[in-house]
Amino acid sequence: MTKSKLVLPWTESMTMNGSTNETDSVESLRQRISEMENLLHANRMLCNILDPMELYSTIAGLVRGQLKVSTLCVFVYHHDIEKFESVYSHGLNDLVFTFNKNDGPLWQKILQKEPFPVNDTSGNPIFKEFSENYTLKELNSEWWIPFIMKEEVIGLLTIGEKDNTHPIDEIEYGYIKHIATQASICINACTLNLKRQKERQKLDKILQNLSLLNNIGRAMTYISDLKTLLQYILRKAIRITKAEKGSIMLLDPDKNQLVVSVIEGLEDSDYQEKINNKQVECKSFKPGEGVAGQVFQEAKPIVLNNTEGEDNFIEADSSFVRSIACIPMFVYNDVIGVINVTNKREDHFTEVDVEMLKAVTDQAAVAINKAQLREMAVTDFLTGLYIRRYFMSRLQDELLRSDRYNKVFSIVMIDIDKFKSVNDTYGHTAGDQVLKAAGNFFKTNIRQVDIVARYGGEEFMILFPETDKEAAYVLAERLRKGFPQIRLDILPELSISLGISTYPEDGKDIKTLIKNADIAMYSAKQRGRNKIVNFSKHISPKTRKMSLS
Repeated sequence: MTKSKLVLPWTESMTMNGSTNETDSVESLRQRISEMENLLHANRMLCNILDPMELYSTIAGLVRGQLKVSTLCVFVYHHDIEKFESVYSHGLNDLVFTFNKNDGPLWQKILQKEPFPVNDTSGNPIFKEFSENYTLKELNSEWWIPFIMKEEVIGLLTIGEKDNTHPIDEIEYGYIKHIATQASICINACTLNLKRQKERQKLDKILQNLSLLNNIGRAMTYISDLKTLLQYILRKAIRITKAEKGSIMLLDPDKNQLVVSVIEGLEDSDYQEKINNKQVECKSFKPGEGVAGQVFQEAKPIVLNNTEGEDNFIEADSSFVRSIACIPMFVYNDVIGVINVTNKREDHFTEVDVEMLKAVTDQAAVAINKAQLREMAVTDFLTGLYIRRYFMSRLQDELLRSDRYNKVFSIVMIDIDKFKSVNDTYGHTAGDQVLKAAGNFFKTNIRQVDIVARYGGEEFMILFPETDKEAAYVLAERLRKGFPQIRLDILPELSISLGISTYPEDGKDIKTLIKNADIAMYSAKQRGRNKIVNFSKHISPKTRKMSLS
């Protein structure tokens, strides 16, 4: 017997209603799953972004994709100045919009953390006073969504009307609320990451600069020559601050003026070398005059990140200086000069730059003072050349080095022709002017490796390392031809007589070399002055006579 299923009318009705409810539940579940997937996708996108601009763009893109709004704008809140600033916008023609924190109803609404409309049902602004003060219409916004992290406002999202002009429904409201929560977390994480990066960069720069300062301090202990020391210090100062150029100015006590000692960074390297060799005179400053003079007088740093229109910056146009940091150099509480670095390559001079320059100048000033004292001990006060005792010491060192490595060197004895008649005719003051001019001439017309000294009276001596007799003659001839270019008031044209002796052919000890250079020099005078004579055994020694001077 076949069994049959009994279906009652009420059960059939119940089954049909149950199928409808079940279909609705499935569709609702599918929609819910889709929403969750969208939110999960949004979370993943936001959590993987550390670049601020990319994050703002992604937040805006997610909201636009879901709500299809015509305009939106992302703001960040700056707690230090209590101001909102637009950082990303869509449909607003790159509008730049800022507004201050409002302690009234608007701010209270923001602190509620919920998205809220800014217009009523008639389209009129709810926060009328604020809208009028900040021309809110320009934002073309309908809703504002706060970004809040740990009870602090960190930003805002403003959105305009939907493309279909329909109001925001419950699902869309929930979506933007969730996006705001996740965006707040990600914006905060992004901000912290940027802060750590900046702190790390700052720490790396500090460590790099400390290492550089340590190297500077160590190097300065080994540099005895003042000019070389100043150039080394200046190059490091320019490097530390990432400037284009700079100068060191030291006080000239005789003139009571700040005088350029060295300069670095000029495009014309030949002109720069002439300045550093004192062949070109730069503008000097009295205490209180210009930026350098003001820094010297007040003993305080000055930073000008825009020299245009600055009354105390002299010759801004001709010197091509856009920005400058000027730091005083102290020795035992006394200012001995200033260091200038100009034209910051990146951005502008900062407090960190000033602190680093102070650290450099603290070390530099002591080293410069020591070098100045050392230079005073070994240089002639009138000519600025080395004194005889120091020259003899360097000559002895060169002889030992040449003997060890089988090298040659030459020395040149120089005498100013008719110097006695200058003293007798024009007075000793004129004679001192001649000697001072001669010293400056020799310093600026010899090679960097050469050593020149005032040997005594109007006599000078030059050491040409690793230079044979022929090469020494060429160098001496350049000096002989250039010396008459010295012009001093009413004095007649000046000239010099020179005698050369070479190691080891003209002597294997200092005494012999000097004696033979002296013999050659007096032979040049006997031959009519303004001449060069190489020593040879055929020259017979002559007794010095006043008439030959």
